[in-house]
Parts: sequence; structure tokens; C-alpha cells
Amino acid sequence: MILVCISFAVRAQNNKTDSSQSLSEVVVKAFGSNRKLMVTPASVSILTQQSIQRYSTISLVPAFNTVPGVRMEERSPGSYRLSIRGSLLRSPFGIRNIKVYVDDIPFTDAGGNTYLNLIDPNALGSAEILKGPASSLYGAGTGGAVILNEPRLMQDLSNSKTTNDFKVQLQGGSYGLFGENLNWRLDKNNYGLQLSQTHQQCDGYRDNSRLRKDVIHFADQRAISKKDELKIHLLLADLYYQTPGGLNLAQWQADPKQSRPATLFLPSASEQKIAVYNKTIFTGLSNSFHFSDKLSNVSAVVFNYTDFKNPFITNYEKRKEASRGFNTKFIYSTQAGSMPLKLIAGGEWQTTFAHIDNYGNKNGVADTVQSKDEVNAYQHFYFAQADLDITDQLLLTAGASYNGFTYRYIRTSDVPPTPEKTKKFDAVLSPRFVLLYKPSRLFSIRALVSKGFSAPTMAEVRPGQGSFFENLQPEYGWNYEAGIRVDLVKHHLQLDISAYEFDLTNAIVRRVDSSGNEYYVNAGGTKQKGVEATVAYYLFREKKQFISSLKLWTSLTLNDYHFKEYKSGSADYSGNELTGVPKTVTVSGVDVETAAGIYLNVTYNYTSKLPLTDANSFYADDYHLLQCKLGYKHAFKKTTMEIFAGADNLLNENYSLGNDINAVGNRFYNAAPLRNYFAGIIIGF
Repeated sequence: MILVCISFAVRAQNNKTDSSQSLSEVVVKAFGSNRKLMVTPASVSILTQQSIQRYSTISLVPAFNTVPGVRMEERSPGSYRLSIRGSLLRSPFGIRNIKVYVDDIPFTDAGGNTYLNLIDPNALGSAEILKGPASSLYGAGTGGAVILNEPRLMQDLSNSKTTNDFKVQLQGGSYGLFGENLNWRLDKNNYGLQLSQTHQQCDGYRDNSRLRKDVIHFADQRAISKKDELKIHLLLADLYYQTPGGLNLAQWQADPKQSRPATLFLPSASEQKIAVYNKTIFTGLSNSFHFSDKLSNVSAVVFNYTDFKNPFITNYEKRKEASRGFNTKFIYSTQAGSMPLKLIAGGEWQTTFAHIDNYGNKNGVADTVQSKDEVNAYQHFYFAQADLDITDQLLLTAGASYNGFTYRYIRTSDVPPTPEKTKKFDAVLSPRFVLLYKPSRLFSIRALVSKGFSAPTMAEVRPGQGSFFENLQPEYGWNYEAGIRVDLVKHHLQLDISAYEFDLTNAIVRRVDSSGNEYYVNAGGTKQKGVEATVAYYLFREKKQFISSLKLWTSLTLNDYHFKEYKSGSADYSGNELTGVPKTVTVSGVDVETAAGIYLNVTYNYTSKLPLTDANSFYADDYHLLQCKLGYKHAFKKTTMEIFAGADNLLNENYSLGNDINAVGNRFYNAAPLRNYFAGIIIGF
């Protein structure tokens, strides 16, 4: 079934970031560098606004999956998982071991959880993806970090022009997909705001996979003075999505659209009305103050509240989470002799209080109390970093963070309540060193050494089955990396390659008991070797020709990931391939733009087979995906118009985009939609 809808987008000026910018033009904010990508001392990939909107803007999944080393999954509409260099190992659902920021404001809470599915892709200006341990400014996680940047709302103070834009967007497609977005944007010389409202709904490809999402997002940016700039963010989200559950191979082959069926001992997913209800208020404020030409400060405060409900097969969990946080960094620019030196120092403090109640689940209704717990998570780290330009060609970055985590737990449903348990992890120093050599403006080489440290998340020390696992230990390890960036042939050829080895100790691994309840253990360690490459070549970049731009690009991920010293009971998994990680992923594309306003984007994704169990006894098959989007843009006197249509999974592949690893009953598979379509119109004035 194809539902073709019309989408209107109203805007008075084109704020789209040009994805054809060269490596020497794109500016990276991560690690406080504000440097061009060519001389950024980090393994970072940039998703511009144009690359995010290259697909249907309902989901971030296809855009994130163009980045080498990154794997984003969607087991059913709205159910995201995100992996950077194998970090999916400990994420059966949601996003863990990856720190996410909105501008300078922490979006990940103190318990390590990130509700990335609340973000509206239409509101993003760009995304910076930091791969490997992001020590120093972002703490010490082993999985990396994601910086979500909103479009700059405020013009230069010298520009007195005022613009007032309005945007309306409707979108729809196969399987009952429908979405609308209203966006108002006001720009003045010293003030800017954006107010966005989004609604999405979808019936889903499988039984019990319906989605409904409503988001209101307000952003305000203003210059209080020539030295002082303030940003305010407010996000109100109401998200509901059903989760169909995993299928075993026979069930998947018989009917991939079915939800998890009943067994002799457990009811089905549809009978239990398995779903997620998430109502969140996220507020953040950041302030940038320049004391002088040399010294500045950026500080942010954040508060968020989440009302979370999850009827599951074996229980019904209700969580109320309140989080608050503060971070600050001082930036001082000076000279060390004749060498430019930038010093950055500061800290971040976060707390999350969670009241977690578990009940029996009787056909989607909370029944008898199983347990009621209170869990407090405390996270803090202090950081310092120095950037020294030894010569015009040689840059040294040295930084470190000192990280502390504490959990406090009490079971309130016991009579009398159990004594409070405290789990405090020893504070760890995590250093990061980078040396970058740039012999010319078109070529740079970097070498990096960093240590990652990741404490168990709240969902791991207190998983859905209700126990508190106080013996679970943090994972940590050293990452060694080298990379090159090249920008040649008058910016027509661009290349970015990284090679790394990451040795992880005390790896946190998911386990599932006989009732299907999950828990986590430390599994010895892993050895992760990989190569990541992105190459883009422009055959045409002439605006006056009929084909004004023709770009060919490829991203390649090669993973050689294995367990080391990993025993579970009598089983020895040492040397086995890391669960859930494919050896090879290739994503290639063709982007065509014409002077007449016609454009075409085609994407091909090949993902090799991947192990589904730590024992490597089951593998998911490899798959080939083909996606395309065809559109037409035209500008009138006061309005613009864009008509587009697209398709996903054109090859009609049967594949699972989000496998349940180490699943009981071998229920690994969550079938992704077969061939599906979307279409629309965008009008702006």
C-alpha cells in the first residue's frame, strides 16, 4: 500500500548547509577546537543539514548509517539503537555508552540513558559524531559522543536585517506513515528564535508496531551584550510506540510481519500490549561570556523529567526520572613563546533520580506489585585540555578527564524498606593525546592515543527484572589510532581514513534468564581493530551547467572484533567474533543536482553477516539495501517549492534492522519493512 502525501515547507531563506563544502571549509565545534575539519585533531564525522534531509526526515537512521564505524538500528518505528565502533554490545534497546549533547547542553542523563528518538530531524543543523573514547571534554565513555547542533538562529550584530520565516511540512508513505511539522523562525541582528511542532504516526510493517510521536521544540538565542550570548532550549515530547518482539528463524521465515507469538508459558506481544510510553520535558540553558579577547567561558544548566511506562511480556515497568546537571568550561588563548596555545578546563556534574516500579502485566494493564525501587545516579568529571600549535604544520593536543560515578539504591516495597545500598566506583583518570601534522592545506595526518572508562548505566545495574547488580564493574581500555584527510583536485576529491585498535577490559555484556529477563555481566574483554574510510568525488560542480553537481561517494567500515579471555560457566568464548558487529559495511551514493532544480539521491548499503550469540552459533545473513529520492525545487518571487518522492529497500530484501542478541529461544529477528515509498511537496515563503 502506498500513501502519497503532500508536504509543505514554508521558509523565506535557504538555511541549508552545503554538503559539498570541502574539508578545509567545514568547521568542527567538538573538543572546543572550532577548527576546520582538515586540522581537527579527532576522528569525527559531520552530518550536515543537507545530508540529514537527504532521506525522508521521519527518521535519523539512514543518515547516521552513512557514517563509517556507526550503526544505527530501528527494530520497530521509534525504537532506536546506536552503536559507534561496537558499543551496541550492551544496548538491547535504547542508547547507552554514548554521550549526546545538544549544542553545549548534556542530553544524556546521569544514568547513561539517551532518548534520541525524541529528537526531530527537521530541527537539526548538523551532527558531529566523535568515534572512540571521547576523553577530556566529554568524560570518559568508551563508545564515543554525538554533538547535535541546531542552526544558528542569530545573525551578526552588524546585520540589522530582520527575517520572519514560517514552515509547514506534511509527510507520508507506506504502512500508514504520516507526519507534519510546523516551524516558525525569527532572525534579528541580536536575537533569534525557532519554534517547531512535529507530529508523526505510522501503523508499522509488523503487527504491534504502531508509532505516535508529538514534539514541541523551542530554541532561543540572543546577544545580551557584545560579550555575552545566551541560548535557551525547551523540548516537550509525547512518544508512544509498540514493540513487536523478536522472532526465531522459523517464525520469521513463515511470517516476518507477525509479532512475538505466545508460548506454552508466556502470552504473545500483542496480548500483553507491549509498548513504550514516554513523556519528557527537557530544558537547557547555555551562556557564552567573553571576559576579554583571550579568556571566555561557556556554561550550561539542564533539567529534564521523564514519565516512562513499558508493558513487557513478563512485567509492567513504570519509571519517573528527574535529572539535572551543570557544566562549565573556561577557554584561554595565549602564547607559549612564539607558539599559539589554547587552554580549556572545567567540569560537569549530573544527577538522576529514578522511581522505578515493576508490576505484573495483565494484558497491558499493571497488576500486582513486584517491586518498587528508588535509584539515584551521580556523575561528575573534571577536565583539562591544551592545544599547542608547535609550528604552522604541527599541532599537539593533550587532555584528560577525572571521572566519578555513584549509585544509591533502596527497595521501598519491602516492609520494612531494605537499607540503602551505595555503589561508588573508583574515580579514574582518562587521558587523551593527539598529534596532527598538516604539510599542506590539502593534506593532514593524525595519531591519537586515549583511554576510555565507562561505568554501568542505571539500566544495567538495575535492569527490568528488578534486581540491583552491585558487583557489576566499569569497562575500560586504551585506543590507538592513526588517520589521514585529503582534499584534492580543487576540492573535487575528498578522503578521510582512520585505522585503530581498541583493547577493552571488563566488557559489559547482556545476558537473558530463562524467563526472558535481562541482566548484565562483565565478560573479560574485547580486542577491536578497524578501518574506516570515506571518499567523495565530484564529477561536476558548475552551477550554470544543466548538471550543476554530480557527486559519487562511498563509506567503508572494516571490523576485526573479537572477545578475549571471556568465559561463561564452562563455555569459553575467547577468540569468538564480537556479538552484533558485522565485519564489513559499505554505503555508497550518487547525488545529482541540476540547474533546473531537479535532484536525485541514490544510496546503496551492503552489510555483511553478523554473529547473534557470544558463542557464534547463529548469524544474521548479509543484506543489500537500495534507497532513492527524486525531487524538484523551484523559487518564485516570495515562495519556494519542492516536490519529492522516494523509496526504501527497493531490492525488497528480507532483513532484520535490529537483532536481539543472545536472545532466549533464539528469538533474534526483528523484520524490517519490505519495499516502501514516500512522497511530498515543500513550499516556502
